[in-house]
Amino acid sequence: MVQGSSKLKCVWLATALLAACGGGGGEKKPDVKKPEDGNVKKDPPPKAETEEDRMAKRAAAAQAIVPEGSSCLPAALRETGAPKLELADVGGQIVVCATDIDTTRLLGPVACWKVGLEGAPSLSYMSGSPLPGHSVPVRLDGACARGYCIPDDAKPSDPVVHMAWSMDSAKVAVLAGDNVHIFDSASKAHESTFGIRGDGGVTNDPIAIHWVGDGIFVEGADQGPNSNVWVFKPDGTAGGPIKSMDKKDPKPLSTYGGSFVVIDKDVIAISEQGFSTLTEYTVSTGSRTKHVRKLPKSPCKPTETADYWAGKTDALPPKCAEYMTKNFASLAGADLLAGTKSFVVLLRGPRLGEIAVMDKKTLAEKSTLKLPWCDAAADDAAPAE
Repeated sequence: MVQGSSKLKCVWLATALLAACGGGGGEKKPDVKKPEDGNVKKDPPPKAETEEDRMAKRAAAAQAIVPEGSSCLPAALRETGAPKLELADVGGQIVVCATDIDTTRLLGPVACWKVGLEGAPSLSYMSGSPLPGHSVPVRLDGACARGYCIPDDAKPSDPVVHMAWSMDSAKVAVLAGDNVHIFDSASKAHESTFGIRGDGGVTNDPIAIHWVGDGIFVEGADQGPNSNVWVFKPDGTAGGPIKSMDKKDPKPLSTYGGSFVVIDKDVIAISEQGFSTLTEYTVSTGSRTKHVRKLPKSPCKPTETADYWAGKTDALPPKCAEYMTKNFASLAGADLLAGTKSFVVLLRGPRLGEIAVMDKKTLAEKSTLKLPWCDAAADDAAPAE
């Protein structure tokens, strides 16, 4: 009995040693307990971009075009698609702002300058801010334009909208599709909406909005060479297009080849075809005053003049092309302010960066002021605008 028990004990010991040394069936892997779903570590969701974040990005992009503190016009403002120079009277001070019109960016006003006219013209840098009354194109962020949010059911298919601040900056109008939305400027609260179509309303594609005095003005453009201006009250009452003073055929005035101009808190003007005519419109009364520019005799035939304004310039005779360029290219789209006896006009095209002083009655140029450019060759360079 003792001997058999010893054998049994040896067999058991051998089996135990074999298991301890890894024999007979390989190493057994430990069980890995999978964490429950609630214990799995997940990456935090990305932080939602705020309007402050977007403002910071726009400011950085704007300063890449116009360096902060610049006391001259950067050469980048001459490039194709560069921000558009605009002129305004802000608190009795002549101000020039560069407003972005590139639809891939639409940064808004990238920079502004106070214009000094004592001695040689000088520029004092200001941060970019919307000029009262002027139209500013922006891209929607969702349903919001610079923090002014239109109702979700009114969101247009086109993400590009147009904004204008009232002359006292207390209200903001946003032109989105076929509707104008009115906001309180400080609180950004949506106050009202009106449509721009219907009787007395816009009949073509809206491209800009302005707010001067008690008038909200919507520019609308055709596919061809025509662009008209319709006037509305802030409550949406339509006043129809602004027409010429021709008693026989009072056609709507066109800003094609011309411009919509904010003169002061109660007066706007529409220039036609490079300041061939300038019609002032008093908002509070609806009265108009027409100025006609005296021009030298044209060598162009009527069909050639029509081709120039239709953009068909390749086949123009050299003398006609030279005449049209000299007399109109710098004034197409020009901005102005009004003095007692003169207009102060910010020129474009080949004379970008120049300010002309024009006689009010004849629109003849009396003198010229040249704003400083940052590059030494600015006076000889031809802008691409």
